[in-house]
Amino acid sequence: MKSVHKGIFILLIAMVVIVTSGVFFKSFQTGSEASVPQPSPPAPQQERAPETSVPEPEPPLPPEPEPPPDGAVIDHPLPEDPILTNGPWASAHFLMDEYACDCAGYCDGWPAAMDPELLEKVETLRCYFDQPIIITSGVRCERRNAEVGGIPNSWHLSGHAADLYCPGVPYDEVARAARELGLGVIEYPDQQFDHVEIWSQKV
Repeated sequence: MKSVHKGIFILLIAMVVIVTSGVFFKSFQTGSEASVPQPSPPAPQQERAPETSVPEPEPPLPPEPEPPPDGAVIDHPLPEDPILTNGPWASAHFLMDEYACDCAGYCDGWPAAMDPELLEKVETLRCYFDQPIIITSGVRCERRNAEVGGIPNSWHLSGHAADLYCPGVPYDEVARAARELGLGVIEYPDQQFDHVEIWSQKV
């Protein structure tokens, strides 16, 4: 009887050892797998939108200049009045040099003498407005006359004409006053100046 009990006891011990060994082995296997880092599945790639180049906006074109309306005035700085420089005076407010040819040295500045009557009337015009009048062109040599687009028989060539403006005074008012003084006048609205001449000298 004792030997039977002993056999059963040994059999139970063997079964416990087997079961315990199996459980231990199984847990060891699971722990090993858990400790090995598993590769994470790749993140789904997002499709990139095709890059489109945005064209640079073109700079706006500057507005085209409009022709000045009648009654407009030239806004230029005024010279000293009278202009204090050396040289002979054409009249009380004008130096002779103001009427000289402004070419680039093609002549000595005086291809012809200025008409005294013209000088007198321009001085009277200056006194009428009681403010400076600017001479932009007096006598011209033929080469200078061609450069500025003057007509072939321009009276500038013989000293019988001058181009001028009065700062702050509309060109048409200057033209009206010049006509009242007996001067011939051609108005240049786009450039805001007047051409004055002595008609009596025409042949």
